[in-house]
Amino acid sequence: MSFYLIEEDEFIFVPYNLLAIDFEFTTTRFIKNKARKYIQEIVEIGVIYKNDDITKEYTSIIKPRYFTEYKNKNKHNVCAGSFSYGDIEKGIDLSTMFEKIKNMYVKEETIWVSWGKAEYDILKMLCKIYGITLPFLKEDYMDLSLEFRKFYNIKQNISLDKALSLLNIPIIDRHRALPDARALMNIINKMLVQGYVLKEG
Repeated sequence: MSFYLIEEDEFIFVPYNLLAIDFEFTTTRFIKNKARKYIQEIVEIGVIYKNDDITKEYTSIIKPRYFTEYKNKNKHNVCAGSFSYGDIEKGIDLSTMFEKIKNMYVKEETIWVSWGKAEYDILKMLCKIYGITLPFLKEDYMDLSLEFRKFYNIKQNISLDKALSLLNIPIIDRHRALPDARALMNIINKMLVQGYVLKEG
């Protein structure tokens, strides 16, 4: 569950496996009991797993359940135009995605991170609506944006773009899930090198 980062012959102890996860969402409008409702659904996932010298990547388009039933879906804007409806139709179900990445997460041994707790909250809500068990423990979750602010003593909320710029990390293909997950892993790696410590549970 633990490993060492090597930086210029210095060994930096990391007590957990790291799992950087980014989701891209679309907002779907639907009618329930004659009331208009909105739901945010996952349309893409990007995952970076790191343990010792092992780094794994995974990405997939997710087929959102409510969106595919939406009668005006062909006119619906999906992720600011990143995907067509045809792309979405070929996607996999959220439950299938969880099966594909389950070997990357071991509870209490893996810290999974995202940028902003909203991603965790939406994932939790979506699993409840879909009737899917959330495979990640809340206790293993880390809001990297919050830890970034604490470590660098930044008082206000900060965007991922701004954080990357502050650390001189190139911004590549933003708002695509896998490049954003890579960005998260690059940030936490740099924080660890600069002295950030993951507390052991």
